[in-house]
Amino acid sequence: MNVSVPNDRLPAGFEFAVACVCGAIVANLYFAQPIVGEIAGTLGLAPERAGIIVTLAQLGYCLGLLLLVPLADALENRRLALAVLVVGFAASITMALTTSPTLFLIACFGIGVGSVSVQILLPYAAALSDPKRQGLMVGRVMAGILTGIMLSRPVSSLITGPLGWRSVFFVSAAISLGAAMLILARMPARQPESKLRYGAMLKSMGSLALGNRLLQRRAAYQFLMFYSYTLFWTALPLLLSRPPYSLDQVQIALVALAGAAGAMMSPLAGRVADRGAITLGMTLSLSAGVLSWIVAGWGGSGGVVGLAALLVGALLLDGAVPVSLVMSQRELFSAHPNERARLNGLFMAAFFVGGAAGASVGVWAIENCGWHGAMIAGASGPLVALTLHLTFQALQTPPRSKGVRK
Repeated sequence: MNVSVPNDRLPAGFEFAVACVCGAIVANLYFAQPIVGEIAGTLGLAPERAGIIVTLAQLGYCLGLLLLVPLADALENRRLALAVLVVGFAASITMALTTSPTLFLIACFGIGVGSVSVQILLPYAAALSDPKRQGLMVGRVMAGILTGIMLSRPVSSLITGPLGWRSVFFVSAAISLGAAMLILARMPARQPESKLRYGAMLKSMGSLALGNRLLQRRAAYQFLMFYSYTLFWTALPLLLSRPPYSLDQVQIALVALAGAAGAMMSPLAGRVADRGAITLGMTLSLSAGVLSWIVAGWGGSGGVVGLAALLVGALLLDGAVPVSLVMSQRELFSAHPNERARLNGLFMAAFFVGGAAGASVGVWAIENCGWHGAMIAGASGPLVALTLHLTFQALQTPPRSKGVRK
């Protein structure tokens, strides 16, 4: 029996509630990143092994995307999201209390798994929305998600300063508990119509990954864009903490907060996508990604002009990534409404693998080649994506689906 609520009878403030919940949950995945040094020192981890804290969280998230998110095409969505969120809550409490390095690292994996409830709620919100406003719904929820990602690192640094790093994970647990209460209070049940068994569902994901050209194309674009984004925000704090800037952690956090304004482009991107201008929107967003690095390249010189260049570059890149992301998800969700969760799992797995690659390249590039080396490495992402996009448009006119231009 389908127990979904019709989209014309959704609770007031439904979109806002989903956006807030998703932004809060995804922040849990990134809280540890700027404080891995403090955590490693307390737990006795060797400095060269501190990066495993972030790696395990990302690994848990990627496995959750591939193994848990597809269940949203068959199981009641709200109940599934809550069950996954419980894992994240337990992991946060463990990270706040444990003195065992091994148990802490296991909990890092768990917090990654628990955070994938975000990617269950995103296609859930799209499925309940009016088809004519689906892009706007996706855009508003993505604004919440990206705001959570962008604010998580500076907030973590600001909390750790006066209260210590363990307090960050008590906050993380409280966020998970609050998100669960909001899900129960403001989000209706949704039972998908699919009756696929779990094994068949996983098998179908293999077929989608190998055979769905739209998914392959969009996943490639977003891999390259999030690679560039993560590279930027990995390399930038290293640049700002050293001469000629020599900023402290609070000042670096304020720069990151300023860049977070770019997430507000997501709702606008959703409106544009709903009007059928996906091809134009993608072209502009990928071009803005290239331009962001050209502008940010002036930031290596230091001074007021250099800092202004970095801020403008950050705003451009932080605006380009959500626009391209919303365009891609709007197209995927419209073209394949019965496979939204599986497509989203595969799509976002590629997205976050790109982010992991960008973090590794960012550290290597700035340490070995300086800021201009990082600029070249970062700009390559949107530049390759733009080249692929324009080449595809020149060689082939994509098929139309539900009135949306591909």
